[in-house]
Amino acid sequence: MSNSKPTPIDRVQIYPITAAIWKNVNESGQVFYGFTLERSYKKSDGSYESTGSFGLTDALLIAKVADIVDSRIRKLYDADRQAARTDSNLDRDVA
Repeated sequence: MSNSKPTPIDRVQIYPITAAIWKNVNESGQVFYGFTLERSYKKSDGSYESTGSFGLTDALLIAKVADIVDSRIRKLYDADRQAARTDSNLDRDVA
């Protein structure tokens, strides 16, 4: 068993907002995608941090990032469906 930390399959960033897209598989093997949002900021000591807390000035950027995330996740689902159709056709050809 691997102790490696899960990593997102894609990221969308319009600074300072970043979305991470995650691929998940449930117990029955069904694939689904989700995303997380964070906002980066620079601390007084010059280091960068991130937070899941947002202000009014972040709202439009979040909407723009969410729109891009929506498109990318829909493409991932489409690719999964196409791959399933191809696999199904290959199985039929072999049988």
